[in-house]
Amino acid sequence: MSPPAQPPRPRLTREDVAAAREVAELLRIPMSTVFEYARRGVIPGHKLGRRWIFLHDEIEASLRRAPALSESREAIAPAPLESAIRARKVSKRYPQTVPSASSTEQRPLFS
Repeated sequence: MSPPAQPPRPRLTREDVAAAREVAELLRIPMSTVFEYARRGVIPGHKLGRRWIFLHDEIEASLRRAPALSESREAIAPAPLESAIRARKVSKRYPQTVPSASSTEQRPLFS
Protein backbone atom coordinates (compact mmCIF):
# COMPACT_ATOMS: atom_id res chain seq x y z
CA MET A 1 0.00 0.00 0.00
CA SER A 2 1.22 3.45 -0.76
CA PRO A 3 0.88 6.31 1.76
CA PRO A 4 -2.02 8.70 1.18
CA ALA A 5 -1.22 11.49 -1.22
CA GLN A 6 -0.72 14.85 0.45
CA PRO A 7 -1.87 18.00 -1.27
CA PRO A 8 1.03 19.94 -2.79
CA ARG A 9 2.40 22.73 -0.63
CA PRO A 10 2.40 26.21 -2.05
CA ARG A 11 5.86 27.40 -2.98
CA LEU A 12 7.51 30.10 -0.92
CA THR A 13 7.94 33.45 -2.57
CA ARG A 14 9.99 36.46 -1.58
CA GLU A 15 6.87 38.05 -0.14
CA ASP A 16 6.48 35.12 2.31
CA VAL A 17 9.98 35.48 3.78
CA ALA A 18 11.17 38.33 6.00
CA ALA A 19 14.66 39.26 7.11
CA ALA A 20 15.49 40.18 10.71
CA ARG A 21 15.51 43.87 9.77
CA GLU A 22 11.93 43.65 8.47
CA VAL A 23 10.76 41.84 11.62
CA ALA A 24 12.47 44.47 13.78
CA GLU A 25 10.68 47.25 11.88
CA LEU A 26 7.36 45.40 12.06
CA LEU A 27 7.58 44.80 15.81
CA ARG A 28 9.37 48.11 16.51
CA ILE A 29 12.16 46.46 18.47
CA PRO A 30 15.95 46.43 17.94
CA MET A 31 17.43 43.82 15.62
CA SER A 32 19.46 42.40 18.51
CA THR A 33 16.20 41.69 20.34
CA VAL A 34 14.80 39.95 17.25
CA PHE A 35 17.84 37.67 17.14
CA GLU A 36 17.62 36.98 20.88
CA TYR A 37 13.89 36.19 20.71
CA ALA A 38 14.41 33.92 17.70
CA ARG A 39 17.27 32.09 19.41
CA ARG A 40 15.15 31.56 22.56
CA GLY A 41 12.06 30.57 20.56
CA VAL A 42 9.93 33.55 21.57
CA ILE A 43 9.31 34.36 17.92
CA PRO A 44 9.47 31.68 15.21
CA GLY A 45 12.53 31.83 13.02
CA HIS A 46 14.76 29.55 11.00
CA LYS A 47 18.52 29.82 10.99
CA LEU A 48 20.13 29.06 7.65
CA GLY A 49 23.87 29.18 8.12
CA ARG A 50 24.60 32.54 9.71
CA ARG A 51 21.32 34.11 8.59
CA TRP A 52 17.91 34.12 10.26
CA ILE A 53 14.81 33.75 8.08
CA PHE A 54 11.29 34.55 9.29
CA LEU A 55 8.04 33.56 7.60
CA HIS A 56 5.30 36.17 7.65
CA ASP A 57 2.61 33.56 8.36
CA GLU A 58 4.48 32.16 11.36
CA ILE A 59 5.20 35.62 12.80
CA GLU A 60 1.56 36.63 12.37
CA ALA A 61 0.26 33.42 13.98
CA SER A 62 2.70 33.82 16.87
CA LEU A 63 1.61 37.42 17.48
CA ARG A 64 -2.07 36.50 17.34
CA ARG A 65 -1.71 33.86 20.07
CA ALA A 66 0.68 35.92 22.22
CA PRO A 67 -1.96 37.65 24.43
CA ALA A 68 -3.64 34.32 25.20
CA LEU A 69 -0.29 32.78 26.15
CA SER A 70 0.71 35.62 28.47
CA GLU A 71 -2.64 35.51 30.30
CA SER A 72 -2.43 31.76 30.82
CA ARG A 73 1.17 32.01 32.07
CA GLU A 74 0.17 34.57 34.69
CA ALA A 75 -2.68 32.35 35.88
CA ILE A 76 -0.46 29.27 36.11
CA ALA A 77 2.74 30.68 37.60
CA PRO A 78 2.60 33.88 39.65
CA ALA A 79 5.66 36.09 39.68
CA PRO A 80 8.25 35.09 42.31
CA LEU A 81 8.56 37.23 45.40
CA GLU A 82 11.43 39.66 45.41
CA SER A 83 12.60 38.42 48.79
CA ALA A 84 12.93 34.88 47.43
CA ILE A 85 15.07 36.20 44.59
CA ARG A 86 17.30 38.11 46.99
CA ALA A 87 17.70 35.04 49.20
CA ARG A 88 19.07 33.03 46.27
CA LYS A 89 21.72 35.58 45.34
CA VAL A 90 25.22 34.54 46.28
CA SER A 91 28.15 36.86 46.59
CA LYS A 92 30.36 36.34 43.55
CA ARG A 93 33.43 38.07 44.85
CA TYR A 94 33.82 36.43 48.26
CA PRO A 95 31.78 33.21 48.41
CA GLN A 96 33.25 32.13 51.76
CA THR A 97 34.74 34.10 54.57
CA VAL A 98 38.23 33.21 55.73
CA PRO A 99 38.43 32.54 59.45
CA SER A 100 41.05 34.58 61.23
CA ALA A 101 43.73 32.67 63.07
CA SER A 102 44.51 33.46 66.69
CA SER A 103 47.92 34.89 67.53
CA THR A 104 49.07 31.56 69.07
CA GLU A 105 48.35 29.68 65.83
CA GLN A 106 50.28 32.08 63.62
CA ARG A 107 53.75 31.04 62.56
CA PRO A 108 56.48 33.54 61.87
CA LEU A 109 57.00 34.19 58.17
CA PHE A 110 60.79 34.31 58.37
CA SER A 111 62.65 32.08 60.78
